[in-house]
Amino acid sequence: MWSRWYGTIVEKVRGWADSDPAVRAVLIVGSQARTIVPADAYSDLDLVIFHEIPDRLIDSTDWVHQFGTVLLTTVEKTAVLDSRERRVLYADGRDVDFSIFPTAALMLVRGSPEALSVLSRGVEVLVDKDQQLTSLTEPRSGPAGASDHGLGEEEFQSAVADFWYHVLWAAKKLRRGELWTAKQAIDGYLKSLLVQMVGWQAILRRGRSVDVWHAGRLLERWAEPETLARLPATFAGYGDRDLLRALGETGRLYSDLAREVAEAKGWSYPVAAERAVRALTEAVLEISPSSG
Repeated sequence: MWSRWYGTIVEKVRGWADSDPAVRAVLIVGSQARTIVPADAYSDLDLVIFHEIPDRLIDSTDWVHQFGTVLLTTVEKTAVLDSRERRVLYADGRDVDFSIFPTAALMLVRGSPEALSVLSRGVEVLVDKDQQLTSLTEPRSGPAGASDHGLGEEEFQSAVADFWYHVLWAAKKLRRGELWTAKQAIDGYLKSLLVQMVGWQAILRRGRSVDVWHAGRLLERWAEPETLARLPATFAGYGDRDLLRALGETGRLYSDLAREVAEAKGWSYPVAAERAVRALTEAVLEISPSSG
């Protein structure tokens, strides 16, 4: 698949990696290696590089110029295994993410559920000088999201507490007139907790037949239809009244989902804490109980 849009870059990276003894392995992951929801003309290229001196690649930009004319480059944290990636936009519009890991991280890949979740959707070993990655290309049974990701009651209770804590926090920002911060909380942080619960609901209802992606990716493919139908109302415009409305809708949807998960798992749900937060929120925002 990658040869259609990124063939020349991949071959240049392969040649560079083969000639540099500090590069021990290179993987292609993401859409360019997937058969389910494969790459299209707008997809980037995700490369994972295992290097003996990773800072050499992070701190320098000279090496990425070997693969094309660089327009922009920046460094971010990787999504898994707590490292960094150099993101490069080339002048022809092609976008490459070079995730850089120390060679020692090769041994950590098989023990990381997050890393295995990424690899399970598609991986191609481009370079493997020490023959440590051949097993990664073996077929895996079931979709990557076909489990509850080790969801336990402690994690569930912590997530629910985090959500209701930040409902009141967002209300206080809204009451002060800090609309920007309130919107970030309502349509940012609270939504990240909401989509986590949406995923748990989908997994508990459909089990191994559903593939829940990280951070809401392809949400429209795996979330329950009635949950998707309620999502638009949870988002707000940039105004105090609409932020207030969206905060209420977000809280109601989260509560419904979390209570369903708790019941399905046989766990307790903090009903009293939710009621207390709702009362405190109403007091902060000077909402009468009858107004919802």
